[in-house]
Amino acid sequence: MRVGIQPFTMSAIDEPLAAKLDRIAAAGFEGVEVGTDANTDAVHERLAAHHLSVSSIASGFDALETEFDAHVAAAEDFGVTDVVVMWVHPDEFGTRGHVESVADRLGEWCDRLADHGLQLHYHNHDHEFDEVGGTTCHRILREETEDVMFEVDVGWAGVGGADPPALLRELDDRVSLVHCKDMDFATGDFPTFGEGDLDVEATVAAARDVGVDWLIYENDDPTDPVAEPGHASVALDEYTDHYC
Repeated sequence: MRVGIQPFTMSAIDEPLAAKLDRIAAAGFEGVEVGTDANTDAVHERLAAHHLSVSSIASGFDALETEFDAHVAAAEDFGVTDVVVMWVHPDEFGTRGHVESVADRLGEWCDRLADHGLQLHYHNHDHEFDEVGGTTCHRILREETEDVMFEVDVGWAGVGGADPPALLRELDDRVSLVHCKDMDFATGDFPTFGEGDLDVEATVAAARDVGVDWLIYENDDPTDPVAEPGHASVALDEYTDHYC
């Protein structure tokens, strides 16, 4: 199990991704999750220089629709097979019928990506754990999709009322990517990693047990986007060294 970072954590730093990769490597991460816009010579050069890997391609329904070939090319160029739908608006989850429509779209894109040897994952926020007709939107997505994988954002899952380690074990072999994010589950705020409500030890242990490939650190709104990634990398390395 490797430890990576979603560079959105560092969005407040006014530098191109190629320069941020120097910081990411210095902080001790093994890889990054990127979008298709990262498929540039400068990024590839810095990845190679620091022996950093790409965990996955972050995307969305609209981007897949308008830039499908770019996703296939980026996956090939970065040597990855995993593409992640990062966000579907809460309005799309109002009723069971809405959720089933989202599941249908996920299934369609999953099949289309599979034709190119790629795997679709769905990344949650908190609204996917809202109840609809005696169950949750997230459970409907799981039941209505057969081949879609799930990139579990454990912070947002906790805000939504799920138990992150239990959710990972329930998903089992349908999760290989985890956004390891610490949050205040009551307020949705973003504390320094290790100071929120996420049981990091139990979460890493569960990720290990189900065979997760990547723990991807992310903080949507860090107090210190320069220092916070290094702090999280050290903490996650300690847990993964212990459990892996």
